[in-house]
Amino acid sequence: MDSPPVSLPVAQLDGPGALVALSGPTQAALSFVFVLAVGALLASQRGPTVDRAIDRTLDGSPAAVVYGVMAFALVVFLGGYLVTQVSRVGGEAGRLGGTLVVGAAVLALAGYGYLVVGAYLTEIEGERRVFHGAVVGAALSAVPWLLLSTPFAVGVWLLVAAVGLGSPTRHWIHGARTVESEARR
Repeated sequence: MDSPPVSLPVAQLDGPGALVALSGPTQAALSFVFVLAVGALLASQRGPTVDRAIDRTLDGSPAAVVYGVMAFALVVFLGGYLVTQVSRVGGEAGRLGGTLVVGAAVLALAGYGYLVVGAYLTEIEGERRVFHGAVVGAALSAVPWLLLSTPFAVGVWLLVAAVGLGSPTRHWIHGARTVESEARR
């Protein structure tokens, strides 16, 4: 007797499309929870890295936001390649797994960006409080989902996260460029 093939409920979890169908308050709550979780994890595990990112954002150029957008674009481009390759091998389950990995990477970047923005905002009112910044950043991440339609909310959500990612990404890209290396050119 042949047993029927195992079917995964991929149609029910239609990737990012399933999140678009959720209501604005539900999307806002998910954004708050995920950004807070990532922000708190990064604040507790990578405190000095977060402090450097905040300092670089304070000292950086407003044009560094372009680098934050580039960070998201790179993750989405490489993630799209990953999803394409994995779906060739693993079919629908591979596509779903790859999409989840890319989504987790975008959430991690956004959580980092919102942590930096939130901690910067806490520093305006006094001393820097990174864990309070995680809460402020998470609350800030929920606002676009409450006020805007989904396509605009995605754009604003990514743009605000890119503000926190811009200067750290710029320093990461150009980190090998020192005064000595530029003088040799």
